[in-house]
Amino acid sequence: MRPASARVVNGQDAAPHSWPWQISLRVRGSHICGGSLIRANAVVTAAHCVYSNPNPSGYTVVVGGHRRTGTTSVQQTFRVKHLYKHSGFTMQNLKHDIAVLVLEGSVQLSPKVAKVCLPDQAADLNSKCYITGWGRISGRGPLADVLQEAKLPLVSNSDCRRTYGSFIDSSAHLCAGEGRSAAAGGCNGDSGGPLVCEMGGKWYLHGAVSFGAQNCPTTHFTVFARITSYKSWILQKLGWFCQGFHPVGGLILSNQLGEYSL
Repeated sequence: MRPASARVVNGQDAAPHSWPWQISLRVRGSHICGGSLIRANAVVTAAHCVYSNPNPSGYTVVVGGHRRTGTTSVQQTFRVKHLYKHSGFTMQNLKHDIAVLVLEGSVQLSPKVAKVCLPDQAADLNSKCYITGWGRISGRGPLADVLQEAKLPLVSNSDCRRTYGSFIDSSAHLCAGEGRSAAAGGCNGDSGGPLVCEMGGKWYLHGAVSFGAQNCPTTHFTVFARITSYKSWILQKLGWFCQGFHPVGGLILSNQLGEYSL
């Protein structure tokens, strides 16, 4: 078992700014993980992304990006002011793999740079859900330059346990993927990034990429930190309540992808 820290395997290029809450977490200017903007000055990512260095000054957050190595007109970079890693997280069991980063400044929000809402309830297994990130194209391949997206079906905890056994904790983990070769999934560099599901015309953050099998085979599901289990913890750290984001002008809902094609 390994953290899924790089690109969406078998994904496709996302349209610029179609997932406006996607962030890039960086160390010395280099992308290490993804994350999601949940407040103008706050980001959710994976605890294992910040495990090796608890000092917030060691990280920067880039919002509004599309190419990992390029810039855009709406791109903004912030230093991290506070870092909250879940106290129950360990690298041995990868449970409670969630962290909140508070930025030194506030993001200038727009239809191209926006917050994603935290869910009030778990997503149905038939929900329309997507993973996004700049992670590896394959287990040993390079990081993606253009942001990748992939539609992933949610799977039951019992199905996920058949792959990962006792590693799966139904309260801590959410699993997604097709469980077959040539499908889509997360990989190194995607860690901390979003799994979002659409409900009623809005997108809700249901997962933060946590781990998968070594070398990212899509025969294995991608495992996420289950956001509904950590919503109260997140709000406790930030002291606020999410008001949500409604896609503007079909910016997100216009992304019509073939089923399971990424």
